[in-house]
Amino acid sequence: MNKEDLVSIIIPTYNRAHMLSQAIESVLNQTYQNTELIIVDDCSQDNTQEVANNFRNKDKRVLYIRNNKNAGVSFTRNVGIEHSRGIFLMFLDDDCEYLAETIEEEINLMYSLSPQPAIIYSNMWSEKVGSQALSPLNKKGKYIFKDDIFNCKYYILGPPSWFCKSEIIKRINGFDVNFYKYVDLDLLMRVIFTGECLYFNNKPLAIVHFVPGISERTYKNPFYRELLLEKHFPKIKKYKKFLSYLYWRIAKDSFHLGDSKKARGYCWKAFISSPLKVEYLFKTILFFFKKSKTKS
Repeated sequence: MNKEDLVSIIIPTYNRAHMLSQAIESVLNQTYQNTELIIVDDCSQDNTQEVANNFRNKDKRVLYIRNNKNAGVSFTRNVGIEHSRGIFLMFLDDDCEYLAETIEEEINLMYSLSPQPAIIYSNMWSEKVGSQALSPLNKKGKYIFKDDIFNCKYYILGPPSWFCKSEIIKRINGFDVNFYKYVDLDLLMRVIFTGECLYFNNKPLAIVHFVPGISERTYKNPFYRELLLEKHFPKIKKYKKFLSYLYWRIAKDSFHLGDSKKARGYCWKAFISSPLKVEYLFKTILFFFKKSKTKS
């Protein structure tokens, strides 16, 4: 490990002043100290600026930037990338925190691997209010290549689990600002398409606390899955299992939004792409029945 390597940690935040301190402290209290922390405020309406400035006044490693308008998570992370100086990049959401040794372990692992991956993504503890923290993946650590992702062999965890080579993230121009959801999958797909590989480290090094906000997970708009599909279709069309998965998720989102016609259409596409998944055919029939029942 090169002790001189600067690691840039970017925290995009929006109206989470009550949780932000926990995320910031988890960065500043790392066993690896050669870091810079870039907090990018997506035009919060609470006291986020006050919280961030309190830390900035105490620690010269902290940089606080406020967007002129609310622009979404992709734009906000990209602002942090533009201001970063580190050889490595990390993205910590404001509802997450690192374990004390996270950065030290990540940089040690990066230098132990040959070839070095573009991104290491490590396991995470997931915690919801009133429930016990769980580690979501039970997979062996390994290099992840294109076929692993598009044959659905490995599930991809989000940016708080990433340890990235800065040069590669900047080369592909960071996150796509056309996406509000699924920005992480889009970026990882673009990294993979450049010929780079990923590496999965099956050791939880971050904790995510699920609360509403900038990183909220919902099915509110299947548009972004369709955008992902349209953007990358020429490169993924041969991966029928992955296509089937995307079609199925769009179908589910559409059904929850009350669009049974679209749900049926995408369910049928999912079945055609992967005929062995007869579940999709049954769901197509179910969606049709539920709409008919509603009309009667």
